[in-house]
Amino acid sequence: MPQIHPLALVSDSAQLAPDVEVAPFAIIEDNVTIGPGCRIASQAKICSGVIMGSDNIVHHGAVLGGDPQDLNFDPASSSGVLIGNGNTFREYVTINRSTQAESHTTIGDRNFLMAVAHLAHDVTMGHDNILANNVMIAGHCQLGSHIFLGGGSAIHQFIHIGDFAMTQGNCGMTRDVPPYCIVHKINELSGLNVIGLKRAGFSPEERKELKRAYSLLLNSKATRADALQEVDQLSWGPLATKLIEAVRTPSVKGILTR
Repeated sequence: MPQIHPLALVSDSAQLAPDVEVAPFAIIEDNVTIGPGCRIASQAKICSGVIMGSDNIVHHGAVLGGDPQDLNFDPASSSGVLIGNGNTFREYVTINRSTQAESHTTIGDRNFLMAVAHLAHDVTMGHDNILANNVMIAGHCQLGSHIFLGGGSAIHQFIHIGDFAMTQGNCGMTRDVPPYCIVHKINELSGLNVIGLKRAGFSPEERKELKRAYSLLLNSKATRADALQEVDQLSWGPLATKLIEAVRTPSVKGILTR
């Protein structure tokens, strides 16, 4: 049986794996599913429609699955948050459910969200990301994997952030962040995440090819169309191809360049 403290409030319709731990004053609402090995700390709230995989830790005061902060949202709409495995949600993290009926805000595996980080409605996040304290992700953003967002970073709605991207603390983004790149201040691209790529085990040849693609696409005086035409004349490996395609098909907000 789940270890539920007598002072916790857990709905009879919630489905908890046998080894789930629920601390005092936590609230778990109707139609919640929590997988094996999860721990829910004191005063955390897991709202209706949350589906959580295994080995997730929800710290004190976090609220997962709350209503979107959207003036047009109908609270009677059926939606939720879909969470993978091995994630950590530190104190007062907030994640809003989707604005779309029968849809989910989606979190992958092994993400670490530090205190007071916020993910708005309809966000999609991959795996192995780190969001430092007070990071603010607006609605409909798409985050890849292996991303680090510095404390206080603010991401405008509908933005795409590519794999292995990194942001300085307190910076702001209103356009896409290309994969493998670093952003500082407001919409200022610093260059490639060279140290992060090396730590991730990318070969010298892969990193050299990324530098060449970055130089042609994002650090050039050529127009975007001309730069893409130039890179299309060359042969690229999978990493550089991902960078090229991010530039070719950005979100409605466009993509950052130098």
